[in-house]
Amino acid sequence: MTRLAQLLLILALVGGGYQWWKSHERASFERKVLASANHNGFVPVEMPDGAPANTVVILAPLNCPREAGQRAEALAKRLTEMGIPNLKTNHYSVQDVRLERFDALNRTAVILRGEIPIVMINGRGKANPTIDQVTAEYGVPRNK
Repeated sequence: MTRLAQLLLILALVGGGYQWWKSHERASFERKVLASANHNGFVPVEMPDGAPANTVVILAPLNCPREAGQRAEALAKRLTEMGIPNLKTNHYSVQDVRLERFDALNRTAVILRGEIPIVMINGRGKANPTIDQVTAEYGVPRNK
């Protein structure tokens, strides 16, 4: 084997090891975030700019015919029927990305990578929660 081939092999092994470590590190962080969930399955997140307090924010594609979009529509409809304020949107943005908010934004990214709909309520979020989990997190007793 030539020196160039040996060097390329070493670089490939180092690069592969680095990629493996980064994916392992990300998976470990995701497990830690999800393990920090409260009894309703919600974790602390950074709310999107302009999100009203005491309002369920539902992040999902608007007018989506797929199953995930239909779950979001059904959730919004049920919450409205129950008198729970909700806002369905397909947009998440945060302008203030100071260093002290970095952990919260990383936790939020874990939730945003989850299954749609993403639900956020007063600084806590969960991917694809049930209606019971949402109402419990909002503070409405079950069977209402």
